[in-house]
Amino acid sequence: MKILVVHNSLNDSKSLSGALRHFLVMANEWTAMGHQTDFLCAKCAFPQIRELAPHAGLISSDNLFDATQYISQTWRYLPAYAWRLITCHFTRLPEKYDVVFASSQILFEIQPAMVLARRLGAKLAVKIHHVVSAQRKPTGFFDRLFCYFERRSGQWIHDRGDRLICSTQIVLDHFHEIQQSLGISPSPGLTSGYGVDTAAFDQLTGEPKLYDVVHLARIHQTKGVLDLPEIWHAVRAKHAHAKLLIIGEGPHRALTEQAFRDLGLSESVTFTGGIDELTKNRLVRQSKIGLSVSYEEGWGLSVNEFLAAQLPVVAYRLPVFDLVFKNQLESVPLGDKQAAAKSICLLLENPDRCEELGVLGRAFVQSYDIGSVARAELAALQSLF
Repeated sequence: MKILVVHNSLNDSKSLSGALRHFLVMANEWTAMGHQTDFLCAKCAFPQIRELAPHAGLISSDNLFDATQYISQTWRYLPAYAWRLITCHFTRLPEKYDVVFASSQILFEIQPAMVLARRLGAKLAVKIHHVVSAQRKPTGFFDRLFCYFERRSGQWIHDRGDRLICSTQIVLDHFHEIQQSLGISPSPGLTSGYGVDTAAFDQLTGEPKLYDVVHLARIHQTKGVLDLPEIWHAVRAKHAHAKLLIIGEGPHRALTEQAFRDLGLSESVTFTGGIDELTKNRLVRQSKIGLSVSYEEGWGLSVNEFLAAQLPVVAYRLPVFDLVFKNQLESVPLGDKQAAAKSICLLLENPDRCEELGVLGRAFVQSYDIGSVARAELAALQSLF
């Protein structure tokens, strides 16, 4: 089977979303099973994809736009997104693909995927990682525009989609609510989560613990990055030599760094920016505690990796975490920065508890095996034929 994944949302050569990471991992697994898996994306995204999925074919939807030097200026992304909605009509494809797989329900992924599926006579699949309008009330013009097209995707997937896959039952239910609000019947859907390569962390034994806390996510306000300075200020009040590691890149990095500077915390915080997979895994292993302060998630891929690295995890409480990581996290109320800091301090003061939680978490996350997830999603696509 030949699969084309449409991922038009990446605009630079440094950052990497959880959605893209998932599809890169799936591409490696599907290719190993004998199924060609290629990507349609902006040319600026080629470096990340080549690194993590070296056998995948790459097709450019946009040779012009590259926001690597101005990631924080997100308003400049709009012309690029519009251009990618146009190029799908004339982009030359090297293969006649059997499945065109939209990597999300976002307008500039689902609409080009629909166009390409129609051009090729291929099946159209889409994976929904989370429903934004179900997790936060839209504020501002761009939020409202995004949510408007998210609702429109309910109609498009109903009319044109052949396979709908959602990360969890919660996400599937949220998407069905959108469709019902439009007066249409819910699309049949399957649920499939996200795997983690536990072996990649097992190979990194004996790493020194250089960092007290690690945060791993795209640096965006929805990931709670603007809460980190206040949380860390409270931690440092009790643990003056504690070190925080922030792995990732994103549009709100400059704001976050400035907030740390304003509190006089810069010397205790390390920002890595975009880094390769092996370095990322090693740095996670070199940390004592994983921290997730996201305000919205469809799963929590960073939590998967923290658990695989045998780290205890402090996290804002989200319904999806209660479903996916039941009883595995040190949960605190959403947005409660002082509670998060207190939980971190308690773990730093109790190494035995850290070790106990790490062992339990590592055993738990074994059930989220990459191979099992890849086989399940491939079977969902193969069942279309």
